[in-house]
Amino acid sequence: MSEKMMQKSRLLLFTLLGLVAVAALSIWGCGGTSYDSPASGITTTKTTTALIEPAELNQWITEGKLNKAGGYDRVVVLQVDGTVTNYDLGHIAGSQSVGLNTELAQTRVEGPMYTGSMVPDGTTMDTLIQRAGIDANTTIVFTTSEAESASPWNLTRGYTVFRYWGFPKERLKVLNGGNKAWKAAGLPLVFDKPTIARSSYVVTPNGVNRVRADLRASLSDMIAAVGAGTTTNDFIDGRSTDVPAGPTTDLIDTTKYVVFEGAVHGGRNKAHTLLHTAGKFKSVDDVKTALAIPAGRTSIYTLCRAGNIASVLFFAVDGYAYYNETSAGTMKAVWYDGSWGQWGLMASSDKVGTTLNAGGQLVVGSIWDTTALTDSRTYNVNAGRTIVPYLSRMLSPEPTFATGNQIEDSDAAYHSPISTSGGSGTSGGGGGC
Repeated sequence: MSEKMMQKSRLLLFTLLGLVAVAALSIWGCGGTSYDSPASGITTTKTTTALIEPAELNQWITEGKLNKAGGYDRVVVLQVDGTVTNYDLGHIAGSQSVGLNTELAQTRVEGPMYTGSMVPDGTTMDTLIQRAGIDANTTIVFTTSEAESASPWNLTRGYTVFRYWGFPKERLKVLNGGNKAWKAAGLPLVFDKPTIARSSYVVTPNGVNRVRADLRASLSDMIAAVGAGTTTNDFIDGRSTDVPAGPTTDLIDTTKYVVFEGAVHGGRNKAHTLLHTAGKFKSVDDVKTALAIPAGRTSIYTLCRAGNIASVLFFAVDGYAYYNETSAGTMKAVWYDGSWGQWGLMASSDKVGTTLNAGGQLVVGSIWDTTALTDSRTYNVNAGRTIVPYLSRMLSPEPTFATGNQIEDSDAAYHSPISTSGGSGTSGGGGGC
């Protein structure tokens, strides 16, 4: 073979190798190693569970991952508080303030009426994601202020909301103990607010909606699950060990009360305080012991008053104590965000307490009436409590079960006004090209 032909052969070989390399990089960034599959090794924020300690977050910050531009190991820290001014009292450098009640909860219509404290819609999520600079390759860490450190739902509601909107749990982290634990570890809190470059990422990248309706119980889902019984379903109210756990104030008008108290049929009460000490989660073994999930229960429905404490239980199962079981699909946590603030209003107008009308507003014979699915039922009117007059929130006529799953139907149909990079498939929260 002439020298000229050998040079052409080498050139052709190098060209082919270059094309293979480019193709490999394209695959590396567009699917198998994207946001949807961080376990493939590209991200360096993989952890045993979604619960992390201050030392892990500090290492990521030291390595320059916090708010970095580009790469598969970008980290964003969101400080969630019920009182957002607590952010100004000191926060982790580079973290951003998020309102528990303003950005992670929303009044929405579901079933026969409007209900407060529900999962936020797609527009709200897109606004938060872009404001926080979250992109297809971001690992999100949730923390909370020192002042609210004893409220672990500040940490877990964000985790649960993002899970519902399709973000894989491998990319969601909860800082154990929040800012209080961070400070206790000898790490500083600052007062300067970071300048964050907005992203154009959305919850429906490339028009693909990834809502995980299987991780959230709508009212109709909950009615069906409770009606199906406890052979494989478990229902845990995280407010207290007492049944009923109330009295339950209304989700919109907190000066008044829902119609009735009790426990969903076959449900159990396990106070969230059994899972943590002053906002810091106990060991995996201790959390499993506290939850005491019976053998054979594979769908664990969590509830409380307004979905916040329910998110603590959801995280304990999905993101922490049963992380491997939920990853393998042998167990599933299901968040009932409507919780007792919704369930306890589902009484028809003919329900009567000891001597008085109980205050229910559903039509007589309503399919949405949950009183027959409630154990240890008591009526708040019997205790002299003022029942919230919620007739103005009601839909007329009442929807059927087929048309009454408005939140999940709306979210599944949502298409972000701007769609940027995102992978394919339905199990993750973005990624790819």
